[in-house]
Amino acid sequence: MKQLGLTGSCLSRCFFLISFYVTGANAFSVKLSQAPASMIQLIDQTVEISCTIKDVSMDKLRLYWYRKTEKNEDTEFIISSTGQIEKFFYGTNIIQKKFTIKRVAFKGDFILNITNLDHSDNGIYYCMVGESLKFAFGNGTKLTVVDSLPTTVKPTTTKPPCKCKKLKIPKTSLPGVNCSLVIWAPLAGLALLLLIGLYLLASHTYRSRNFYRNFC
Repeated sequence: MKQLGLTGSCLSRCFFLISFYVTGANAFSVKLSQAPASMIQLIDQTVEISCTIKDVSMDKLRLYWYRKTEKNEDTEFIISSTGQIEKFFYGTNIIQKKFTIKRVAFKGDFILNITNLDHSDNGIYYCMVGESLKFAFGNGTKLTVVDSLPTTVKPTTTKPPCKCKKLKIPKTSLPGVNCSLVIWAPLAGLALLLLIGLYLLASHTYRSRNFYRNFC
């Protein structure tokens, strides 16, 4: 009963602070930063969201975590604790075993640990610190729980290498010109040389016969 009373008191205070946040009132000079900005994780797995507090001592402050899920448009209080992480206070209808807070030793880094993820955990998570109606919010972390991770690597296809890499075909070449030029070009040159040789041989033979007839 005592824990329920403390939880109810904490909830009343937290929702009161949220009303100030929505109206834009913020008189607490504390800088909060969350990481990562967004994350995708498989169902039934565990994630960690960090909240770093700067320019203030957390020993006497209280840390809160909220979330706004796809099913619930209202901001939902999850868990809170003092800077010493002595005990936790949970929101209504929150599965307590799923959420814990831990602090990095000698630093202003606080980690929200969420286990046994399911699709109801999809949403944006915010950390907040407050003291005497002074408060500051983190920048938020978007969590997406999926059944399987998306694949970003596209299948690659390889083409067989062309054996005529050194052959440069002009852009004005006729369609159908391909690697067969490597074979036909030398043959055409050889045929041309043979024709020239036959012509010279025939010319020489003809002259020789005329010379022989004239001499006889």
